[in-house]
Amino acid sequence: MESAGVASEVSVSVEGALETVQAIRGVQADLRPTVNGELRDAAGSSADELANELKSSAGSSGVPVAPRVARSIRVVRDRIPSVSIGGGMPVGRTGGRASDLVWGSEQGPKGDVNHFGVPPGAGYWIKPAVDRYGRKALGNFQRAVDAIVRKHGLE
Repeated sequence: MESAGVASEVSVSVEGALETVQAIRGVQADLRPTVNGELRDAAGSSADELANELKSSAGSSGVPVAPRVARSIRVVRDRIPSVSIGGGMPVGRTGGRASDLVWGSEQGPKGDVNHFGVPPGAGYWIKPAVDRYGRKALGNFQRAVDAIVRKHGLE
């Protein structure tokens, strides 16, 4: 029996612990590029669908410049579904860049001059498309992530 104030010391030696940790690190290193690539593929697939939805929404928005701005939509290769709208692509009738026209094509005019053919609004084509497709994209992406987890036995 130990008396108060006296400490005990115990040493444990586990053979193979270092090798096990190194092996686990190796599995992690091997899986990371594969899983990242699979996540990027799944995210890209969802982003492709969103890009198509955005282009369709732009065409039916009633905003004359929206379909031209929609030509600037690009899928961003990332581990989460991402698209880019805007950029330096000339899309306006007089060479206006997509980045200069995207805000007005979505929100309408914010000043006195209305070059967008619609009144100010809360979202003509981007917000409606994201609202419609967002839940579906999330479900598609979640199923892809679940499949990756199962494929690699990580559940």
